[in-house]
Amino acid sequence: MARSTKLMRMLDRLLGVPVLHGLAFTRKRRPLPDNPAIIGVIIPTAIGDTVLCSGVLRALVDRYPHAQLVVFCGNTNRAAVGLLPFAVKIVQCVFTKPADTLRRMRAEKLDLIVDLTPWTRMTAIYARLSAPVAVGFDAKAQHRAAAFDVAVPHDAGAHEIENHALVAAQFSNRPYAEEVTSKAFDVPDGVDLDRLVLFHSAAGGTRAADKAWPPERWAELARRLVAQGFQVGMTGAPADASLVESILDLADLARADAMSLCGLMNLGQLVDLLTRVRLLITIDTGVLHLASAANGHILALHGPTRSRRWGARTPNAVSLDSSHPAAGYICYGYETHADGGATMLEHSVNQVFAAAMAKLGSQGAAGSF
Repeated sequence: MARSTKLMRMLDRLLGVPVLHGLAFTRKRRPLPDNPAIIGVIIPTAIGDTVLCSGVLRALVDRYPHAQLVVFCGNTNRAAVGLLPFAVKIVQCVFTKPADTLRRMRAEKLDLIVDLTPWTRMTAIYARLSAPVAVGFDAKAQHRAAAFDVAVPHDAGAHEIENHALVAAQFSNRPYAEEVTSKAFDVPDGVDLDRLVLFHSAAGGTRAADKAWPPERWAELARRLVAQGFQVGMTGAPADASLVESILDLADLARADAMSLCGLMNLGQLVDLLTRVRLLITIDTGVLHLASAANGHILALHGPTRSRRWGARTPNAVSLDSSHPAAGYICYGYETHADGGATMLEHSVNQVFAAAMAKLGSQGAAGSF
């Protein structure tokens, strides 16, 4: 549902709210089961959301070590689910197709389900109809509490990790932490990890255009870092290759100094690389949260989002929030703003370069990492 259309969101509200309240009258709330055999978890369809909620699955493993975990996800975050450091069964769903999604969920014969989406009514309905006991978020004005036996308050002003921590606390007292695994990445010839700074310029999701930083600014930043002795590598999926190549063309640098790494690694290998490079400079996207979970060194540029809500939660991160009046308009991910595209323009190359050099300087000169 995170990538749903405006029409789907409207129908979700107009039809979902009365359906949820109708379902609430059909049965009484039940306590958490003592020994569920099969537990379902609905995870939002973004990579970053998957990383942020990984601590909830750890809490479920703590509470119910003998239960099978079944994760219901979308095609966009299936690979991220595969990074979880415990065994899960993955069931891919198209959440905007109710009949098929319900069939897939009910086929798993769940004893308990946990819905980790904070706003959509549709996933709450799926949860209510798929298991005898359901846990999920009660977000303000979203009318979701009626679906759940355990409705956990969701604070739209808090970091999403704090909201997930409240869900995890229903099952375990373990301190909340994001968890991902990595897979060894063989660095290509010519890449110098002692000098390497990664750029991640490609955004995903419905507000991708608003999260983007202009290509000419990435190019100028690359030129300045190379002039200081650093090497620039640009990450991305194969679909991001054209954007990355356009930035590299604008930078007009030798490919030994600035290069594309698009399509050269899977997510697990990317996590490995993020733990080894001097710095990741990124917009707010899934790679930011992968780096945060891996305790990588990060410089994050926020415009439509605020770092206090969606930023990296590692002491190795520096977050730059836009000063534009529209900055931070995204709370859940579906919101729009007429000036949303201007928020990232407040980040000048001078500002980002200064922050990058300060972060890099705290680690020593290029080549001494």
